Amino acid sequence: MSATDGLKSGVPTLHHLSNSQSQRILWLLEELAIEYKLEYNVVLYSRGAKDKRAPKELASVHPLGRAPTLVTAEGRVLIESLTITTYLLKTYDADGRFATEDWVREDTLRSFAGASLFPLASLEMLFDLAEKNTPWPFSFIMRRIKKGFDNFFSNAEFKKDLVYLEGELGDAEWFNGKSLGQADFVMNWPLDVIAIRGYADLEKEYPKLHAWRLRVYERPAWKQALAKGNEYDLEMLG
Repeated sequence: MSATDGLKSGVPTLHHLSNSQSQRILWLLEELAIEYKLEYNVVLYSRGAKDKRAPKELASVHPLGRAPTLVTAEGRVLIESLTITTYLLKTYDADGRFATEDWVREDTLRSFAGASLFPLASLEMLFDLAEKNTPWPFSFIMRRIKKGFDNFFSNAEFKKDLVYLEGELGDAEWFNGKSLGQADFVMNWPLDVIAIRGYADLEKEYPKLHAWRLRVYERPAWKQALAKGNEYDLEMLG
């Protein structure tokens, strides 16, 4: 019996990987389910115990074999979180409950999250993985390289990025303003990586961003998404 047996037809299907950015897509789907009673399927995949990679089965859905992957109700296969969030909101947010009043600002923030903030966090994770999986004495060398990278580049870049986001959020509840929007869904993953893996102390240095994360975690849709997913432990990635 395959993982896709027994799925409802005529509804979107999320192919979801544990401990990954597809958790924010599951969150968005749950928000849409609450607001519009959207029905959807979710197919769960787990990372490898040793290599932390996605299983080969995901490649049968899309040749890149990555998550999130969304199969639309019409059967079109979508990849990339920004594309998927855009599609879901344009298709299912009929009343504009997650719409923005300033599309230029929203586009800037969602692009910043994917093109500036997360690549920096990804580099940090790669250094973590390299150090953890490199035998002694080379692991010591990797540790020194990472320390130099942090001191001369990433620490300052994280500070600039997070000061900027703290200012953009300001006293609003959400990056979208009074209501949740696409910028919030997209920002969730990189800020979780930074906070959970300790690349910056949001609670101490960026209290508005910290409070934003707590608000996300208190939403019923977030809690339901965690219950439907199979794990969200970002410390296990390296």
